[in-house]
Amino acid sequence: MNIRRWLPRWHGIQARFLPILAVFVVVSMAALGTTLFFNQRRITLNNFTMNSKEARQVLHDKGVAYSNFLARIAPQGILSHDYFLLEGYAEELSSDPDIVYAVILNRAHLPITHFLKKTGAPSAVTGVTRVEPEQFVESLLKARADASLLIVKRDIRYNGALLGNVEVGLSQAKIAHKLDELKANLKRDLRRIAVLTGAEILIALVLLIVLSEWAFRRVAVKPIQALGADMERVQSGDLGVRANVEHDDEIGWLARHFNKMTADLGDRLLQIEEQRRAYKETRDYLANILDNSADMIVTTGVDGAIVEFNAAAERILGRRHAAVVGTSWDRVYPHEAERERLQAIVRRGEPAPGVETTLIRGDGTAIDAELTISALRDNDGRVIGAVYIGRDITHAKAMRRELIQAEKMASVGQVASWIAHQIRNVLGRLLMHVSALRPPENSEPARMKTHRDFTAGIREMDSLVTNLLEYSRTLTLHLGPMKLNASLDGLAATLAPPDSEIPLRIERRFDADLPVIQADVFKVEQAIGNILKNAVEAIPGGGMLRITTRRERETGAVAIGIEDTGPGIPAKDLPHVFRPFFTTKLRGTGLGLAMAERIIQAHGGAIRAANTPRGGACFTIILPEIPGRPETHE
Repeated sequence: MNIRRWLPRWHGIQARFLPILAVFVVVSMAALGTTLFFNQRRITLNNFTMNSKEARQVLHDKGVAYSNFLARIAPQGILSHDYFLLEGYAEELSSDPDIVYAVILNRAHLPITHFLKKTGAPSAVTGVTRVEPEQFVESLLKARADASLLIVKRDIRYNGALLGNVEVGLSQAKIAHKLDELKANLKRDLRRIAVLTGAEILIALVLLIVLSEWAFRRVAVKPIQALGADMERVQSGDLGVRANVEHDDEIGWLARHFNKMTADLGDRLLQIEEQRRAYKETRDYLANILDNSADMIVTTGVDGAIVEFNAAAERILGRRHAAVVGTSWDRVYPHEAERERLQAIVRRGEPAPGVETTLIRGDGTAIDAELTISALRDNDGRVIGAVYIGRDITHAKAMRRELIQAEKMASVGQVASWIAHQIRNVLGRLLMHVSALRPPENSEPARMKTHRDFTAGIREMDSLVTNLLEYSRTLTLHLGPMKLNASLDGLAATLAPPDSEIPLRIERRFDADLPVIQADVFKVEQAIGNILKNAVEAIPGGGMLRITTRRERETGAVAIGIEDTGPGIPAKDLPHVFRPFFTTKLRGTGLGLAMAERIIQAHGGAIRAANTPRGGACFTIILPEIPGRPETHE
């Protein structure tokens, strides 16, 4: 950020301050100038007034002196009736240009002397034009009525007796002329004072504005610009910036608070960074707990929208986190009644552990789940959502059912074992008695056939009872190393002996790197033998039997495949082929495949039945790998 753009010269505080300062200075200087001007004018006018008064006073003092002079000499002329003497003195005094007339009056106020200048007479002594005696009284009255004359009167006394009075009229024309000159000088002085005052004010105003601009820029603008530059550095992330505090003034106060704010901001950012790091560690820790938890953890809002969905929930419900967050949790319930039941648990706000329910996976399949449902509350205790912690118990419930079934079968097996044992004893005695009743060799063929059929029936019943006893007994394994390829090769050799008339072809596809497994060799061969026997019986007219072995690369288990070219297993019978006593053969017991499945599962393996695309049956046996040296096929 550019400081000059942030604080332009003509758009900043300085630009707003200077007009205000200029107006203030102009008003102040104008007021000062006006005050000075009117003060000077008052002084000049006072001087003019004083000069006017002084001029009038001088003129008055002159009149008083002349009148006193005439009053002192007038008694001599009046008493001696020498009026010419008095006329001479009056005329002599009238030679003064300021004297208009000087007259001595008797006690009857009649003029004794008759000297009066004509209006407009020259002021010099020579050429004075006087008023004629016959016009003197009339002219004297007019002169007395002239307001511009200064008239001074004085009584004439002699030894306390009033003889008359003296009256001197003085002209103020000289004073008026002088006053006119003074007025002209006054106007000139006032103009000069106004011009000088205005010029001084203008010069002072310009100097004051320039000086104020320089001082303001130095004292305020530059420190503010420097503080703004420091702020720009702080804004860019440099919290080590400290403003320079040069003076203990408002800007210094602002700079100190800026430094304190920057320091506090640095400390606060460190605290925030530590809190953020701790929060991140806590969040990562909780996220790891959520992601690595074997249990499904789902949180929802009060509206039922999914907020959190951990990896176990993705795996158990077959739904992606991104696809379900923000959507309704209700979609996983198969039935509305079940959804309402669980929502009622949430609304009660009390933890509900061990709630068994059914949930719908993303592919539409249903699973059995056990949930612990808890209300999610904020710091004020208000319910803001729900937490569901659960696990898939589909397999556990199946195992539970199988365990119950196994317990039932164990009970049935114990009963069946006792019954079979009793039957077998009876069959033994019957077989002994039948053998004793064997007819002679030369007996009738029908009799001989009846004896053979009876004996075969007893032996068949004895075989059935023997198989039932074998299935009902507790299966005990005796583990040892087993070379699976060699065992399969030996079992295949017994299926088609060289002198057999059945056109049976056996195809062997053995994995040469098959590992040695730990198994009960006798029982595994018994299970595989039962399957091979069923396969041979499925092709009584001959055909091909394929036996394969391979190692599962992903799990390390050993897989055995047995395929025949017979008619295959009907689709409706595939789910039931390993069920005890289920058989489609006329003389079968239905225990061969059930016993094979029991033996393979006892080894931790699995067995599956299916049909090949060509129509024959296919059995796959999976046995877990036990580390050992690779088996060599012979």
